[in-house]
Amino acid sequence: MANKVLSIYVGMDAIRIAEMQKAGANKAVVLTNAAEIATPNNSVNDGYLVDITAISEAIRTSVFGRGFTAKEVIFTITSKKIASKEVEIPYQKNRKRLQQILQANSGEYFPMSNAGDYSFAFSVLEDYQTEEGRKSRVSAVAAPNDLVKCYYELADELKYTVNSIDYFGNSVIQLLSMQMTEGRTDLVLQIEKDTTFVNVMRGKTLILQRSVPYGKNAVINALMDVKKISEKDAKTLLSNETLLDQHVTADEYAETVQYLVNGIGRVVEYHRNKNKSDLLQGIKVFGEGSAIAGIERILERELGAPVEHFETLAGVAIKGQAALTAEEVLRYLPNIGAVIDPIGLEVESDSSSGYSMGSETFFKILIGVFAVSVLGMGGWFGYTAYNYHKALDEKAALELEIDKIKDIEQIALDHEQATAELAIIQAFEYSTHNDNEMLLQFIGDLKTMMPEDAAISTLAAANGKVTFDVTSGWHTTTKNEVADVIYTIGNLDYVSEFQLPGFSETYRTLFVIGVDEEGNPVFLREETNEDGVLGDYVEYEEDMEYPPEYMEYDRMTLIQTTYNVACRISNPAPAVEAEEDGSAENTDAEATEGGEQ
Repeated sequence: MANKVLSIYVGMDAIRIAEMQKAGANKAVVLTNAAEIATPNNSVNDGYLVDITAISEAIRTSVFGRGFTAKEVIFTITSKKIASKEVEIPYQKNRKRLQQILQANSGEYFPMSNAGDYSFAFSVLEDYQTEEGRKSRVSAVAAPNDLVKCYYELADELKYTVNSIDYFGNSVIQLLSMQMTEGRTDLVLQIEKDTTFVNVMRGKTLILQRSVPYGKNAVINALMDVKKISEKDAKTLLSNETLLDQHVTADEYAETVQYLVNGIGRVVEYHRNKNKSDLLQGIKVFGEGSAIAGIERILERELGAPVEHFETLAGVAIKGQAALTAEEVLRYLPNIGAVIDPIGLEVESDSSSGYSMGSETFFKILIGVFAVSVLGMGGWFGYTAYNYHKALDEKAALELEIDKIKDIEQIALDHEQATAELAIIQAFEYSTHNDNEMLLQFIGDLKTMMPEDAAISTLAAANGKVTFDVTSGWHTTTKNEVADVIYTIGNLDYVSEFQLPGFSETYRTLFVIGVDEEGNPVFLREETNEDGVLGDYVEYEEDMEYPPEYMEYDRMTLIQTTYNVACRISNPAPAVEAEEDGSAENTDAEATEGGEQ
């Protein structure tokens, strides 16, 4: 990528544009121009570009006359609708073959029934040697096609050619890998407004990446609740450590940051259980939330490792018109990382079967069409004049008919007013409810949907925010009913902000001694006691050696999975009921609009 390219990140609050190019054979990049603008109101919703025209106008205005010359663009997308998962597969030298394997097994990685509606991409985290052979650890990503298409449409509006589309998590990791030191394991936290990205890096290799649905805004809102103060006062206290110590006690501060710190702590605990030999040697923080006063002290105390901020970015040169400070450059981290090695989300073009013709051929055809048009112009004029006078007569007749039924207009106006008033009343009634009122229904739905052998624990709910752990029964590697149920939960009409911050798996190996009448396996048990009670299953961990007397039996490996689930439950918005005769069909959107008048 020797030529310059625009790297654009469209966030909820800000759009960041960086003009960049590769510096050479290594991954170093040069940032030559940059601009940051406010995102137009109501134009972005969880990564989806709701108002492409407004966004394109904002971008076009920000780059016009500012020395930007690139004609290709790379977009970086962040959205809760994008799913990512680490996958371990046999090493494939041919990356195209690797893509085919991941695509074919996408249903196993992402439990969804409509795989055709998603775009799949991957990046190789590391290749390594095991006793079974060489393997690859891959980060697989699934993004809804309609989400990806938004950015192709934005590129068309801007008259740019799409070079690639990257996933936020991959963009950040590409740049972080250039900042890390080999021979040590660090926790890297990117604390943004509404989300915190938790990355565990072993040298320059990512070994774990998770997102926590809490960020700077969650801390601000919590402090407002704890101290009963305004948002402005909360932001002031959290930006000044001296003021914070004077007005907020240690217990109050711990309560303020508990959701953020606990979310990060769960990911760290999962890492420690899975990678016991990789002890965290340091914590690096950046992002808007890294400036929260006191955050370093509590992270160091709770996670047990020294905390430091990123000051500069290795491998990034600032030249040309990009007069950015070291602190400002950190805000363009996803822009920079996307240029290094984008993951390449794609959707098939609807126009792939079309063709283009030469300009000379087109000109000849145009002349022929023009000649035919002139010959037919005379006849067309006479025919049009006849139709014009006929239309005037019809118009006069219709106006006479309208005059006879003009009273209907007032009836329609009265109906519209009554509908608007009903929507106002319903909106007022809806505002009196608390989101936790849906908790009983939510628990009932969980009870109905969950398999009998699944268990739910540590369920907590506050103002509609629900967290819980769900543990599946023992199942085979190809069947996990709980995973299907979790996907269904996320699609309930009153559930939003659905997240899976982490999960853990426990394995056991049983010995098959036969099958029952229904064809289910019968497992080897310990001896039956004197009361005739069956003994426990004879089981071993996956990597243990088995006694010789058990070698005659077939072995079956079963898995028990525990998922951490976080979501929001809320009362569905009210809808204005239509009249019984079907003469008025009002949507939820119309009811909301009426409530705002």
